[in-house]
Amino acid sequence: MKRMARGILFLLLGVSATDGKGQEQPATPAEQYKALLKQFQIASSGGALTDEERMKFVGRVYKLRYEFALKFLELAEKNPKDSVAVDALIQAVWQVNNTWPAEIVGKDLAAARALALLERDHIQSDKLGSVCQRVSFGFSKEYETFLRAVLAKSPHKSVRGLACLGLAHFLSNRLQRLDLVREQPQFAKEFEDLFGKEYLEELKRQDRAKAEKEAEGLFERAAEKYGDVQASVSATVGVKAKAELFEMRHLSVGKEAPDIEGQDQDGKRFKLSDYRGKVVLLDFWHQQ
Repeated sequence: MKRMARGILFLLLGVSATDGKGQEQPATPAEQYKALLKQFQIASSGGALTDEERMKFVGRVYKLRYEFALKFLELAEKNPKDSVAVDALIQAVWQVNNTWPAEIVGKDLAAARALALLERDHIQSDKLGSVCQRVSFGFSKEYETFLRAVLAKSPHKSVRGLACLGLAHFLSNRLQRLDLVREQPQFAKEFEDLFGKEYLEELKRQDRAKAEKEAEGLFERAAEKYGDVQASVSATVGVKAKAELFEMRHLSVGKEAPDIEGQDQDGKRFKLSDYRGKVVLLDFWHQQ
């Protein structure tokens, strides 16, 4: 499979067109971009796998994606004025690792540089919304820097809306990860390997209440100022921001659960507050 994929890449990148006189012309940046995408899709395809095979496959695909990220980054750096540069940089940061250990997936050597170039050269682009959504699920320091820059500088309301929602989600998600690291120190090693020991120590020193308040404020801002921006096929920024804000304030560990009224499996009406002080397991379900 790998030999065939390399052969396809050679054909796609090496022989793109002729000038009518039998002379081969070098592939355009757009053609090189499409060729890289095609090779990655071929090389990363999988089938039915066992758990052990799946773990190896995930690691292999992550490492492969990181290799291609460097190729996309190189393509963008060689063709900074070409319209395909922004697409190549977006591909260079498309893979976001938030949980897999570094010894399985390897190191991402392209993302920081690609994000810096997107901020420096393409902050005006209307394509950055998708990047903001994806990096919001990661933990890298560069993701936060990028999200703040896009929120402050993008001329497009839709992009700013996704950056605002993305930054709020990033901060909230990171708080949860830090809580887990404090409660279960074995996860600290994974975080350090992926994102750096100094970064983790810096985060441990931050004022948790202040960070939580900022995340809540960003969710409120996203709902109020960018509520009509489409965040997905079925939901707006406003809908997603309000849902995450409610979860932060009422459903996260240590918060008082909102009172619930309903009917149990025997048809008896109940209120959650009736069980205050007791351990309660709620199983929500509905009949079709």
